[in-house]
Amino acid sequence: MGKYTKRSHKFFENIREVDGIKERRCSNCQEWFTETTEYFYMRNKSKPERGYQSECKKCSIEKSKTYVENNYEIAYKRKRRWHVEHKIITASYSREYYKNNKEERKEYVKNWIDKNPNKYKEYAKKHRKHDIFTTEWINCKNYFNNSCAYCGLPIEEHFAVRKDIEFNMDLHKEHVDDNGANDLSNCVPACGSCNSIKNIKTIDELFETEFIENFNQDKYNKIMQWVIEDHKKYIEEKPPYIITRKQNDDKKTYYYELWTVDGQRNMIECIATSEKKKGLKEHIEKYLSEIA
Repeated sequence: MGKYTKRSHKFFENIREVDGIKERRCSNCQEWFTETTEYFYMRNKSKPERGYQSECKKCSIEKSKTYVENNYEIAYKRKRRWHVEHKIITASYSREYYKNNKEERKEYVKNWIDKNPNKYKEYAKKHRKHDIFTTEWINCKNYFNNSCAYCGLPIEEHFAVRKDIEFNMDLHKEHVDDNGANDLSNCVPACGSCNSIKNIKTIDELFETEFIENFNQDKYNKIMQWVIEDHKKYIEEKPPYIITRKQNDDKKTYYYELWTVDGQRNMIECIATSEKKKGLKEHIEKYLSEIA
């Protein structure tokens, strides 16, 4: 029999059996849980004989989040290395993957929305949209030769699938700086793949890590020239407010909101709502008189 140690004694204090069911106590929160993969992660998935981690899943997730917040650069490099090793980060690969797995992706998204209605609603609420005129958008696309500013994919080759029908889709209005303005100064055209890969990354992170195939120094310089200087040639004057259309709970009807904005067209405060757009007219006149 092996030598009895203080460590082994502590191990048995955190293990018990209740009505034939084995339970484990989390070393962090000290709560008891059934010793299954529902509540604990395995120490090593390829070697299940090594058993479970000492912390429950909830504590383990919180610990990981805290680590990422305090060590962002290390965590980011680790994630980038994993993506590179698994070859899933180039725009061309993404387009090929989504094209070959349409039904699987569609079913996954549908199930996720059904299981996470609150998260989806919160995402839709926070999702920012550019406030630019049609003529501004046309000039922006012309500036980038009607192609994705990152990978160079022409708009003629940008396709999407809806209800099993493939069609040519317009390029996305992409935020160069995710936390920046919502006007033309922070907008470039991007294909669906690059728009997804870019996500909340900065343009420098995107360029230095080579996440997007064909994103070279020339494209980087052109984007920077646009957001710093050249967009000023095409930007148009807009009213000091934004009217947005929102979907009601029945998902069939809509209502309208009147928002104040800052100098970068970011929405600040909702000051009125109406079932019809015309119903906001008197609120607009009142607001304009207040700021005059």
